[in-house]
Amino acid sequence: MGEQFRTDRTRYPTHRAHVKSARDRVRRVAFEWDLEESVITDLALIASELFTNAVLHAHPARGREIGVTLVLSPGCVRLEVRDAGNALPTAREPSDDDPTGRGLLLVGTLADRWDVITQVVGKTVFAEIDLQKSTTRYGMGVGRA
Repeated sequence: MGEQFRTDRTRYPTHRAHVKSARDRVRRVAFEWDLEESVITDLALIASELFTNAVLHAHPARGREIGVTLVLSPGCVRLEVRDAGNALPTAREPSDDDPTGRGLLLVGTLADRWDVITQVVGKTVFAEIDLQKSTTRYGMGVGRA
């Protein structure tokens, strides 16, 4: 089987109600790509955190959407969340009684890499998970060990 690149792109209205839709689509696409369950779960959590951050902190112009892109390449799966806001995300250490502020810490724990790419309008926050070619749910393909 040759090396394959796959991409899935979707846009959502900038509203908290669409976090579940984005997370569910990432989960479904990753399942269709035959990634192992631990990778699917991690991608879904990362999608929730990055999408929620885009809704809460980006403050995009009215009518702008949030783009979610999933890219599968040999050895890596990448999740991108693009919004029209200019505020850059920063990971911080919340206090024990702070109910928020752990999203990027979670992303940093689950992903092998994450970063921000600024654009003329807005930014893309991405997270990557490295994959081992030896394991997927069915023992073949591109899943993570």
